[in-house]
Amino acid sequence: MSSIPQLPWPEDAPTSLSSMYNRWTYSYMNRIFKKGARQKYDKSVDAQLTQNDLYRTPKNDEAALLNATFFSVYKETNFNIRRTLWILVKPIFLPAGICQLVALAAQLSVPICVMKLLQEIESKVDPSENIISGTIGYVLAIFFLSVTNALCTHRYQFLSYESGIIIRSALTCAIYQKSLDLSPRGRMGLTSGTVANLVATDTQKLFEVMHDGHQIWSCPLAIIIVVALLLLIIGPTCLVGAAILIGLVPLSKWVAHWIVQIRKKRVAVADERVEIVSAMLQEELLMNYEDEFERRVQDARRREMALVQKEQFVWGLTLVIRVFTPVLASFATFVTYVLVCEENIMNASTVFTLTMLFNMLKFPINQAGQLLSKVAVGVQAIHRISHFMGRETKEHGIVEQQISAIGEDDADVVLEVTNGIFYLGGGESSNSSSVERVDKESANTEASFTLSGINFRLNRGEVLAVVGPVASGKSTLIQGLLGDVQSSSDTSISMASGSKVSYAAQTPFILSTTVRENITFGSPFDRDRYDRVLDACCLRPDLKQWPAGDLTQIGERGVTMSGGQKQRVSVARAVYADPSVGLFDDILSALDAGTSQKLFDNLFDKVHDVGSLLHNSGVVLVTHSQHILQRVNKILVLDNGESIFYGSWTELQSFESINDRHRHTTTLKSMKSSLQLNAFDNGGATFDRDEPQRKKEKQSEFTQDEDARKGEITEAERREHGLSSLAIWLLWFKYAGGMLFVTVQLSLMGFDRGAYVAIDFWLATWTSSAGKAIKVLGYTFPNQYETQIPYVLVYTSLVSFMFCFLLMRSQWMVAGGVRASKRVFSTMTHRVLHAPMSYFDTTPMGRILNRFTYDVEQVDITLAQFMSIFVIGKLLFTFLLEKRVCVGGFSVIFSVCGRTSHAHMKQLFSNIHSFLLVGRQPNCDHCNRAVAVYTQFAADLQRLDAVSRSPLQAALAEGLDGSFTIRAYGKNDFFSGAFQKFSNANSSAMLNFVASRRWLAVRLEIMGAFVTLSASICITMFNLGLTAGLSGLLVVWASSMTTILGFLIQAFGEAEAAITSIERMHSLEMLSQERSMITSEENKVDKSWPKKGALIFDNVSLRYRPGLPKSLDGLSFTVNHGERCAV
Repeated sequence: MSSIPQLPWPEDAPTSLSSMYNRWTYSYMNRIFKKGARQKYDKSVDAQLTQNDLYRTPKNDEAALLNATFFSVYKETNFNIRRTLWILVKPIFLPAGICQLVALAAQLSVPICVMKLLQEIESKVDPSENIISGTIGYVLAIFFLSVTNALCTHRYQFLSYESGIIIRSALTCAIYQKSLDLSPRGRMGLTSGTVANLVATDTQKLFEVMHDGHQIWSCPLAIIIVVALLLLIIGPTCLVGAAILIGLVPLSKWVAHWIVQIRKKRVAVADERVEIVSAMLQEELLMNYEDEFERRVQDARRREMALVQKEQFVWGLTLVIRVFTPVLASFATFVTYVLVCEENIMNASTVFTLTMLFNMLKFPINQAGQLLSKVAVGVQAIHRISHFMGRETKEHGIVEQQISAIGEDDADVVLEVTNGIFYLGGGESSNSSSVERVDKESANTEASFTLSGINFRLNRGEVLAVVGPVASGKSTLIQGLLGDVQSSSDTSISMASGSKVSYAAQTPFILSTTVRENITFGSPFDRDRYDRVLDACCLRPDLKQWPAGDLTQIGERGVTMSGGQKQRVSVARAVYADPSVGLFDDILSALDAGTSQKLFDNLFDKVHDVGSLLHNSGVVLVTHSQHILQRVNKILVLDNGESIFYGSWTELQSFESINDRHRHTTTLKSMKSSLQLNAFDNGGATFDRDEPQRKKEKQSEFTQDEDARKGEITEAERREHGLSSLAIWLLWFKYAGGMLFVTVQLSLMGFDRGAYVAIDFWLATWTSSAGKAIKVLGYTFPNQYETQIPYVLVYTSLVSFMFCFLLMRSQWMVAGGVRASKRVFSTMTHRVLHAPMSYFDTTPMGRILNRFTYDVEQVDITLAQFMSIFVIGKLLFTFLLEKRVCVGGFSVIFSVCGRTSHAHMKQLFSNIHSFLLVGRQPNCDHCNRAVAVYTQFAADLQRLDAVSRSPLQAALAEGLDGSFTIRAYGKNDFFSGAFQKFSNANSSAMLNFVASRRWLAVRLEIMGAFVTLSASICITMFNLGLTAGLSGLLVVWASSMTTILGFLIQAFGEAEAAITSIERMHSLEMLSQERSMITSEENKVDKSWPKKGALIFDNVSLRYRPGLPKSLDGLSFTVNHGERCAV
């Protein structure tokens, strides 16, 4: 990967004429496009597009700044998420609204200019008359308004996308920081699957809402203006169509509410599924429970897919409503117009002006239903995030309100607890910002466990051993000292000001990074202390075994380490931190006797000696190793949630419990008996396996950085480059139903779009019958002044025909999408469950979770929807650009209809098509080149966006798993900073992708403006033999070609973006598999086996995975029947 740092975001540069041009045309993306285009010819690694090739996130959009601003504003707004997010995006979102307003004005002005142009054409006496002089103003106005609309529309879209990225980044970082700060009460009822879905799904839904946010006001405004224009053009009869459009709003609202209700249920089931998958991934050694996990996952998936199917069915209905409503409105308006008054006739200027107005309403009408659905889903996402952000948190380290400064006279005292009473468990999480002290009586009734009577003082250089039976409250005491459980209002915990705390948990928290970074844990690297810590924690022999020494990567949760190694790394971290107070929770239990003894000698036996690693620390050591108690300074004995002894070893020897309850007496007697038996066991033994060679061959304290690659076990996430392969697209169609699905879908779409185009041609034919009869398909239609009924009947038939096939093709497509989603998920889950252990050792859990969250959501919902839209756009685009289809097909149709000869109509439509495409050269060549460059490059950007999500998921999972340890060390800011870097990378990839789409769209629409300009000039300057109706149709098609092309590119981009999820999920379908858990018939043993319990190892060599050294090398031994062997 390139080591060149990312360049700053170009729009951060000072404003100048050049920067303004780049800002509105996105020409700064040319540099990246050149690199992306190079991949087509150069397959080397250097030619591949990487994160470093992209521009950095804009300064004002950087995660650190957004996170700080978010929490500052969040407090100022009294924890109101909606107001907070509005304040964050207002500087970007308001200018986007201004651009949208200007674009709307320009867009709605074009039909008026077209109407004036067509009126001039209708007024021509001689069809060959040149009227350019009287129409040049309208022609130029259409052109400049189209250019203005293009620039402002895409500036608005870019700024809206940037607003969404700001919200997504701010909320993602806030959720992560909040997850680190959650108290135990705050974590109650919270699953990792829920938090993963908040980051992967809910923030994405809000991002999508922001993109279309301004449509909330612009859609109604556009509808109102169009209705006003319709009233001016054809009078009150337009109210019929307007009523249909306005009626769409409550209908869309009802459908959106329906979708939200379905999605609420689906998200709950999805959370359950993700939680099961998380549990599955956290327990790689499934002990032959793979089938059970698969059954549970698939059961949740079946319930989820039933809801997905219902949601997609409703979405299919919304698609029908969005596409058909403008057609229905036009139909109702035209039919009412001609039937209410015999004098009303269909002329080109009226019909095609209205057609353009209704076509312009397609987008706001389409957006109205979709927007209401998005807003409703966004509101639900806001509610879920608000509920999470309202969970109880605690301050970093020991709770601030429980600290009282220790006086100067007690300079050596580092920790003092007076009247300590701690409560474990209790009521539900409240919206508190910290762990509060509670009243004794209320806490006693709510708490599931209470630890009381804690009083001790700990000096610098002292070790306090905390002992007691299982479930006596030892770990609760550690949590109480860290502030992770509630305490009584009478409890006083005092530490010296500026004190640092370190914590080694009973279950070690291990980061998926190098050994060195696990030990330093965000602290500055001190080579001398680091070397001493390695020796004291007995890690030197392990470093010699690991391929890259201390730069060897540790898999997630330490999967590549033994339990003892993980515990010693955790202890090394606590010691390296040079704490004022070190808390060690039963760290010796995971170590063998020799290592345990040696580690105790190195760290705790002479802690008070000057120069020892913990000389400046007070140590609280929870332990079950009672034989070490004579070697510590103080002892605290707990039993049944009470402190029954505090003092020295000597005092314990003569202590008689003043409490004569049986359990306390038994506990003390058992402890003293054990101490007498074990007091000198192993006391003088040393187990330094490496001491004979320590001076002789002490390896370098540190592995050189250039050797770090030897220790990498986590493979970089693989991704394809360039466009998604045809095989991936065909794979989706195969999963959706194969050839039958494709054949039926194309047939239904052909009939649907054919009917749509036929409607336009029928309107053009209808307008030519003013004052004369016409002949179509051998049937003579009368003059409009005589009757309009035959025209209305044909019009009605075409509209009905379109509706039926529109409904069928919409539902057929989404049904295929559901089938594809079911199949790919089922296969992926099975393959992951049966993947070899080496896969889990080398693949971060966040990367796998990303497939089961974001990618599954994309395939379930987004892909099927945009695949449907893309296929529609492709058919329309083919119709407009393929000369043979357009010219040959419609010349045959019109010659069959009896309008004129086939040869004449072929020449006529050839002229129309040539002028429509401006001779195909150079405009279409430029268009094709732009599209080719974009499509080659955009897929990589989308992959970079998807790949950059995996570290976010992995970091989030680690943060939830290790929040207690991170908070104890006071490293919240360090880990939040690392997470923010991942967020910046994701925002950078997304914003570059958005800019690339705007780069293409602006160029396409400006080229489309030139197409419209050329068509307008041609019909006013040259004699093409076109009627006013066909001239109007030409202008409408010319103006809509760019819209259709942009629609196609957007749909292709969204489908290409979503198809990468299939690509990534399919990569898991190709995972190598473990051998079958079921013994094959030829290898089955006799049912009576084993007859004897003999075990023979004969020259056995084993390694964990290829590339690692052998863990067993030529091991041979025999254990005979009846023998016992200790390992």
